[in-house]
Amino acid sequence: MAIVAFEIKDLQKANLGRQRLEDILNKMGVEVEEVSGSEIKLNITPNRPDLLDFVGLSRAIENFTGKKPKENLYSIKNAPALGIEVRDDVAKVRPYIAGMVIRNADLSGNRLKYLINFTEKFADTYGRRRKKLAIGVHSLNAIDGNLTYTAGNEGSITPLGSSKAVSFDKIMKENAKGITYQDSVPNYGSKKVVYPFLKDKTKTIALIPITNCEQTRVTERTKDIFIDITSTSQIALRNAASVIACSFIYTGAEVYPVEIKYAKKSDTTPKLEYNEMKVSMSKADHTIGIVTGRHNVIDFANNMGYTAAKYGTSVLFYVPPYRVDVLNDQDIIEDIAIAYGYDKIVPLAISGVFSGLSNEQADYENRVASLLVGLGFTESVNSMLTDERVNFKSMRSKESRDSYVRIADAKTTTITMLRTSILPGLLENLSISSMATMPQMLFEIGKTYMVSNGIPIERTLLGFVSEHSKANFAEAKSAIGAILGNLTKDYKFEEFKDPSFIEGRCARVVVQGKALAVFGEVHPEVLLNFKIEEPVVAGEMIISQEVDAK
Repeated sequence: MAIVAFEIKDLQKANLGRQRLEDILNKMGVEVEEVSGSEIKLNITPNRPDLLDFVGLSRAIENFTGKKPKENLYSIKNAPALGIEVRDDVAKVRPYIAGMVIRNADLSGNRLKYLINFTEKFADTYGRRRKKLAIGVHSLNAIDGNLTYTAGNEGSITPLGSSKAVSFDKIMKENAKGITYQDSVPNYGSKKVVYPFLKDKTKTIALIPITNCEQTRVTERTKDIFIDITSTSQIALRNAASVIACSFIYTGAEVYPVEIKYAKKSDTTPKLEYNEMKVSMSKADHTIGIVTGRHNVIDFANNMGYTAAKYGTSVLFYVPPYRVDVLNDQDIIEDIAIAYGYDKIVPLAISGVFSGLSNEQADYENRVASLLVGLGFTESVNSMLTDERVNFKSMRSKESRDSYVRIADAKTTTITMLRTSILPGLLENLSISSMATMPQMLFEIGKTYMVSNGIPIERTLLGFVSEHSKANFAEAKSAIGAILGNLTKDYKFEEFKDPSFIEGRCARVVVQGKALAVFGEVHPEVLLNFKIEEPVVAGEMIISQEVDAK
């Protein structure tokens, strides 16, 4: 999810009225987070990145309220307006780049602010905090000749807001954007750090993905713009270019392609293509649970930004280039339901055919939970979805890309993997409840996932945390001992080193030669990462483990 803010007056050009505007946004599936004074804050779902943009959101509102989309509106000029030479040295850090030239752009009023906010929100969500994708906006008139996209261990740039050139190393250590996005530069902090950057004949115009140069700053009076998009994914690159180009075209600007010259091939970007998708009306009606009729469906298509035509017993949808979220007919059927109105769909009761039964594993977990409640702990339930920052970096653990399950094509930076541990979620709970009365004692029994030698492993773990001014190792050991004493007698404690715990204040439990649990005093750096002020002791124990034998 991403929170974006707009001036209400800018979204009310169709004279909808504030309440009518909020009603339409809710029906479109856009959650109104807050209305304060002249500003409205919206919660945009990851599957509609085009709505992060003011132009994209305005277009969606106009279509939803009856403005019919034009056919084949989105096209670019033929002749490339600029060239970018791509050097081989960017291949391992951020290999792909796209560009476009915008002429006769309108950045008056709040439009420039909205454009900058959009590029930042897009890069933070869809671009995974700029690790996967970043966007730069420049004044075209300040660019001297064609561009070169390259990488190196050193260099300098005059960053936005500065009057003099600064070294790349200094920007990463002292510039606010450099500090914030250090982890988006591969191997930053090592002696082998390689900085990708974009330069013209006389200067570096962008240290990617950190900052643009002051010389190419865009203002409200700027009419001609150059936009660069860099990425580790060709699909993400193409999608971002399509969304941005369509927004400018919709406002009446002209979009010109840029020639990208790789070592062994050349390409031009952006490429705006309409996709045709045939949707069976019987399938749509059966899925939604209504009878739409083909004539109505064409109106619904227009409401969601498509143009459409009858095609036998089906309807042919023409998907505009900015709808990068539409992958198959199910996405279109969902849009038909939105246009029809979820509030008009009558829900049907689903009758169950099975009775729930207890099993041995559930009984075991309930016994463990009862023990923890008896010790004064409160049960917590957290999502199995997380991200590398919380799961690894905040816990001072090393991240190995082959050791965990990643989310393919993640749409948000906070949901990129399946958790490997229970403790990060519990520490986040403590962080959120920092103003509550101490002690704070929480536990959770839940699923975690890891990969070993290419084989997925599902584990059920027990995690517990206790936060208060006198929390110490003895308390954690006592809690573990009380749990194990009610479950088994065959265990022993061993001194252990774990980066998440203070050295010398950490131990593990061994049962029949196998490590079953780890516990101790949480490391101060971990507490700082989670913004926890009081000492915390924690422990984690394996309840069960299943290996995928396929």
